[in-house]
Amino acid sequence: MSGRMTLGSLFVLAALIPGICHAQGGYGYAPPGGQPTPQQYGYCPPPPAPSNTIYEQLPDDLGFLHEDSPLDRALTNVLRHSYYRAEYLLWSGTRPGNVLLGAQPNSGFIPSTLLQPVPPNTFNISSNPVTGNPATAIEPSLSAFDVKNMNGFKGTIGLPIGPGAIELSAFVLGNRQNRFDGTSLITPEIPANLLSTPPIPIAIPGNFIAQPINVGGVQTFMVYDNGYQAIMKTGIYGTEANYIFDAPNKGTGDLLTFSPLIGLRYLNYRESLYQGGGYSFVTDATTNPVTTSPQGRQIFSESNNNSYGAQFGVRAEATLSKVTFGAEPKIMLGVNSYTASLSTINVPFDNPASNTNFNFHKAATTFSPIADLRLYTRINISQRMNVYAAYNVMYVGSISRPYDSIGYNITAGGNGLFTPSFTDTIIQGLSVGGELQF
Repeated sequence: MSGRMTLGSLFVLAALIPGICHAQGGYGYAPPGGQPTPQQYGYCPPPPAPSNTIYEQLPDDLGFLHEDSPLDRALTNVLRHSYYRAEYLLWSGTRPGNVLLGAQPNSGFIPSTLLQPVPPNTFNISSNPVTGNPATAIEPSLSAFDVKNMNGFKGTIGLPIGPGAIELSAFVLGNRQNRFDGTSLITPEIPANLLSTPPIPIAIPGNFIAQPINVGGVQTFMVYDNGYQAIMKTGIYGTEANYIFDAPNKGTGDLLTFSPLIGLRYLNYRESLYQGGGYSFVTDATTNPVTTSPQGRQIFSESNNNSYGAQFGVRAEATLSKVTFGAEPKIMLGVNSYTASLSTINVPFDNPASNTNFNFHKAATTFSPIADLRLYTRINISQRMNVYAAYNVMYVGSISRPYDSIGYNITAGGNGLFTPSFTDTIIQGLSVGGELQF
């Protein structure tokens, strides 16, 4: 019964719709510019024409690169807790020491008939190898050279990731240059006194620079009587990346914390040594001595050490109020991929016609450990800023230095002139700077 009533209601409603439109007095559809016809009178107007405006519902703005994504949240958290440190370095390296640029005079290498040592590094020679007159030879050395006050810069950035932080740092030191100028030590010989009557055939000895050498078993000198200088340059830089694990008692308020670390290190230690000067030689010292115009002699040695490898260590800190004291020992077990070279002009003979200009080069890899210790103090002066000071000492094993690549016991063909060897060095000094924490 209810179904029949519903169907009947629909028919009544359909019949009343035209009447409703007529009662409103509206007009039906008419052609453009015209009036509705009687047949169209009483019909409902059509719906309005569609508009050109399109509405589209968009999701909420996620920001640049979807900053609400998990990756962005992680990056934001890393940068929010990162720290940056800048330090001014005042570091020094190991000085060469009393390295003679020639044969050792007191080792029996030079016979006493030709050479008599007179400290320091001075020798009385019975006759000048150039002029035949008595003279005093001065052997150059590196005793006055040092590798001090190598000012530089170090930058560090720390990014907390996982159960610790990645710390990246790099430093560079300004080149250090040492110079030995022997020109001022050279004094000319005074010839025979021709003003006396009769002339007295004597000569007052002069001073000159000489490098004792052994050429094919014959002991002689490389003489500089027209100027001499030795120049050594040193440059150092390095970088490292470490992952520092959080201390087990981090955030508990304990006085001491110990954080183990692992990472990678690279160190570049490069050095060069130049020797050069002028000399004269006698073409025939027995029958027709003729002294030539000054000739040039050069010896240039260079080394480039690249030490790298994996390292491990620990960072220990003690915090008292706003002051933190720390110690960070690290050990690297790595290698040194080094290159060493030596080039010479007019070595070893005085007569250029007897010389061959030598050029030697060697590239190899050897084991090279590094032990590094940093003692530091960090003072908190505001919520985000600290003052930082540290003492650094670094031991570097098995590096090549240029003066160790020159041999003075050689053959006429140059064998033995190039003798690369290795030594250990220490880099140490103070650093001061500031640290920003976010």
